[in-house]
Amino acid sequence: MKTVGQILKKARLEKNYSIDQLSSLTKIDGKYIQSIEEDRYDQLPSETFAKGFIRNLSLRLERNPDDLVAIFRRDFKIPTPGQGKILRTHHHFIPTSFFTSQVALFSLGIIVFVGYLIFQFRAILTPPRLEILRPISGSVLVSPVDIEGNTSPDSTVTINQDTTTKPDPSGHFLTRINLPVGDTNLEIKSTNRFSRTSTQTIPITVVSQ
Repeated sequence: MKTVGQILKKARLEKNYSIDQLSSLTKIDGKYIQSIEEDRYDQLPSETFAKGFIRNLSLRLERNPDDLVAIFRRDFKIPTPGQGKILRTHHHFIPTSFFTSQVALFSLGIIVFVGYLIFQFRAILTPPRLEILRPISGSVLVSPVDIEGNTSPDSTVTINQDTTTKPDPSGHFLTRINLPVGDTNLEIKSTNRFSRTSTQTIPITVVSQ
């Protein structure tokens, strides 16, 4: 008695179809068609898929699908001792693969979330950077005096508690203030949006206005 695979392969060859051509006509992956022709049902996703593939192939190759499904059931659903094959499906692997993917996505989400929290806490707890480019400590200058430096873009810079300026998007700031003649200390303070501050004191001498 011929097997389903032998019958379908003979029918395919009679129509001069290659496996690729038959795959294109039936929308069944060529590797599954080859497995059916070789009676290797353990290579198919499940018994239900196997029956569906056999029916589609039978109709395309002008064979009775009910007859071929019956042969399939005879040979593989209830095999006789020492003969036939037991159909193995991959159902057990689908949940494992699914849950593994879900766990991986969940873990990635946790990592991203924790990274975001760390970044936010660091921004809250860390004072803004403050670099003064001009004037340098101990300078002898003429008023008005240029105050230039770099800080975080979200900060406000306060000079001697009465003059404020905002940095540009890169964090650079530049302002000019009038100072009285004599020795003085410039207190320059940068305050970010979390009210964290950095302060520098620059002693200078103003000789004239």
